[in-house]
Amino acid sequence: MATRWMWMGVVAMLLMPALASAQDAGSAEVEASAEVEAERSGGDDADAEGRAFVGDTALLSEVGRWEVGLFGPLRYGLSEEMELAVHPLLFFVAPNAQLKVGHGQRGGWHVASTYQLTYPTPLLRLLAREGIGGILPSDRAVPHIVSLQGELRVTREMGAHLLSLGLGVQVAPRVGESQLVSIDLPFVYPRTAAMFGWATGIASVHMQGPIAGKLGYEADVRAFTYPGVDGAFAMEQGASLRFDASQGFMAQLGYRLSYAGYPFGTMFNIVPTLELAWGF
Repeated sequence: MATRWMWMGVVAMLLMPALASAQDAGSAEVEASAEVEAERSGGDDADAEGRAFVGDTALLSEVGRWEVGLFGPLRYGLSEEMELAVHPLLFFVAPNAQLKVGHGQRGGWHVASTYQLTYPTPLLRLLAREGIGGILPSDRAVPHIVSLQGELRVTREMGAHLLSLGLGVQVAPRVGESQLVSIDLPFVYPRTAAMFGWATGIASVHMQGPIAGKLGYEADVRAFTYPGVDGAFAMEQGASLRFDASQGFMAQLGYRLSYAGYPFGTMFNIVPTLELAWGF
């Protein structure tokens, strides 16, 4: 347990410079322009104008706006209070949908909740085979699984920077005979553990904002815990440089690391990340 909290402290420290910078920027902006502050606290309507690529925050896309990522979800602004998203690359092998619902502002924080539904059974059955592409034993029965994930998110604007906190849970009810074994792979195990256990708890901290001109950053820390599974946990930290060419295009390049405990022990992994996104 001590080791887990030590690593949580280390990765959280990676966000501290960005947070300190955001606090300074926020204070300077408030002092320089009372009008901007009045507009910010006046409501969600002014806030929504010009909003693009807000990602994993409590903010919602503009009404009628579409956004699609090379590896990320397809998002659509249904209304001022709702945003719909699906992962198109996975949809035909793991049908999925996510609804984000805005709940206004509370004490300067934007509040939203997300609800995600996924049916991963076709994908798991595709991966239960011998040879290339097989990561599950071919002789194991895969039941019908419905993954349900809910999360509460809050976001605070600190000048031009956004600080977001999230807390959620994932459960995965199963129907039929199940002989599944855990998928002990970095970045995959935390997102599938509920399918082999009974629940996964998720907590996150996310920051994004400008650096200079159209160049900006995103950074986050995400923790996973699995009640009832001794020694199993996961801590992920990611950061990327972000180039917002316009409201119609955004590019990101960065990394994501994982320190996680599996049934067989702990592992540390790091991978590069790339994302391109278009909006219209």
